[in-house]
Amino acid sequence: MLGAEKISEPRRGKQPCSGSRGITGALALRRWRESIFVMMTAYFDCSHNGKGSGGSVAVSGWLSSGERWEQFDYEWDQILEEFQVPYFHMKEFAHSVGAYSQGWKGENGKRAEFIQRLVAAISRNAMAGFACLVERNVFDRVNEEFQVREYYGNEYALCGRICVSQVRHWLDERGDKNGVHHIFEDGDERGRLSWLLESDGYAAPVFFPGKDRIAKDGSLIRGLLPLQAADLAAYEMRKAFDDFGDAQVLEEVARYRKSFRAVAGALDQGQWGRCSAEDLRHFCNVRAVERRRGVS
Repeated sequence: MLGAEKISEPRRGKQPCSGSRGITGALALRRWRESIFVMMTAYFDCSHNGKGSGGSVAVSGWLSSGERWEQFDYEWDQILEEFQVPYFHMKEFAHSVGAYSQGWKGENGKRAEFIQRLVAAISRNAMAGFACLVERNVFDRVNEEFQVREYYGNEYALCGRICVSQVRHWLDERGDKNGVHHIFEDGDERGRLSWLLESDGYAAPVFFPGKDRIAKDGSLIRGLLPLQAADLAAYEMRKAFDDFGDAQVLEEVARYRKSFRAVAGALDQGQWGRCSAEDLRHFCNVRAVERRRGVS
């Protein structure tokens, strides 16, 4: 159960992902370049499964300083080059499709070493990890009592908002009052998440792709490598819960999913958890979310 609201160098023959330093080129702002190196930055991605009231949604990511993210970019890029893949995407990797369609299926030793190397890069460079998961049926059930969907919009925005709270609470506990850049993978709906954060006094989140892609105008949008690490964490969090139930029972899950054990053990700093119905009702009461008519 979550607590209260306070938890609140390029590759040969390839167009390089620019990593976290690519933000500066993309935005072309000197102030951004200066601040991103000094301030903390948290990178988040989402993983979801099922439609309607089935399945779950998880948002997860990593926090570190600009200097550490620079080192992370270098290490992550070197691993991708060594294993001859242009980017990391957990769903493609898990099903041996896309960039992993050739030379990966059934290669258990290679696959294990790859994940271990990636997780080690995260462990060396990230300062803390954060994750929130909510089951769709929990969101829908509490929505029958409170105007949850009107306020939070969707499960992704709820989990993203909680993750940002977790980051702020973790920093506050350590007396760190510096600002934080919150960067989310741009493949998910962003409007309500932006509203939730800005309405609570946080800076507007920034959205970027995790891998290079071509914009509608033909320009290249560089992917940010830390978002690939966030994709790994979010996928493992959600998959472990969908397969084994309550993600809090880490010891039991770890027996069967070595990749989850590796991700969960990458750091002992931060907060990973599930938003239960009780938690969501608490958030609604704290934030004065209106009740449905006829519900006492």
